Amino acid sequence: MKKLMMIVAAALVMVGCNNPKTYVVEGHIDGEVKEVAVMNMAGDEVYATATAENGSFVLQVESKVPMFATLAVDGASVLPLFLDGSPIKVEGNVQSPDSISVTGTASNEAFMTFARKQNELFQPIIDGSVSDEEMPMLFVKMEELVNESYEENKDNLWGAYIFMQSKYRELSAEEILETVAGYPKDVQKMDEIVTLKEYAENMLKTEIGKPYTNIVLPNVNGEEVSLQSVVEANKYVLIDFWASWCRPCMGEMPYLLDAYAQFHDKGFEIYGVSLDENAEAWKGTIEKQGMKWVNVSEVTGWQTQAVQDYSVNSIPANFLIDGEGKIVAKNLRGEALVETLTELFQ
Repeated sequence: MKKLMMIVAAALVMVGCNNPKTYVVEGHIDGEVKEVAVMNMAGDEVYATATAENGSFVLQVESKVPMFATLAVDGASVLPLFLDGSPIKVEGNVQSPDSISVTGTASNEAFMTFARKQNELFQPIIDGSVSDEEMPMLFVKMEELVNESYEENKDNLWGAYIFMQSKYRELSAEEILETVAGYPKDVQKMDEIVTLKEYAENMLKTEIGKPYTNIVLPNVNGEEVSLQSVVEANKYVLIDFWASWCRPCMGEMPYLLDAYAQFHDKGFEIYGVSLDENAEAWKGTIEKQGMKWVNVSEVTGWQTQAVQDYSVNSIPANFLIDGEGKIVAKNLRGEALVETLTELFQ
């Protein structure tokens, strides 16, 4: 009997761990308010809705993990919500969205403190009293405000949101994974954090010395061309992520053309992966620029799998692969590409 009770107890613990939590959002918003909702931050998924009775409402969101969300009033997004505890309390007036405040959890209160400071900082822009000379300093102060808020809130969901939106870009793959590992287990299971972890793990795969990941995409004629086939036929291959709308990419074009002219006959090839969404713009740029190397694209922008495989978060980005399939250099910009190839072909 004792053994049976222990088994039952263990089973109940497991069930409890899998049960969703209920996050309560309640409050009162003055003005003509019909419906209040909690949605995802993109605004295309509704988690819970409630009819406002004389401005008062109670919303319940069930989830197994904390959530980044947004509060919507009569279909219009009002402000972010961080569902990591209950109850979350909302107060304000629909006629003055800046007056709406959120309290109840450390994350939401930290965000409100940040939002107030941000509004104060940018008030001169709103009222038109800032000069062109003063504008750059405002953005410097804004960056300082973000950094300060992040340092003060590393232990809550608002801090995790700042990290996910911007701070991770400053870190190595190892540092990103270390930061994520420090979050509570339920936060680590959030879709956004899981995606960030996968991004960092893919970054590790693209470090110098690592083998390349194959890419198979259609060329301008719709024929699929594998990166593997290009690598096997050449001594060095540059995987170049670019797009016709990307000005820095176009700024790199003279250097790519120069490198191709100097080293193509020696065994150098470029495998250009375009993140365009417009086929005519993509093909037109190839012709206009005289890009005679291998050009491929699904014409789906950032949605191509290669972006995830190589953890590309900005373009231009490139990876130089040798004949053995190893990454030997990354993000060779300007004259660095010709200089590197000159050394390798000596």
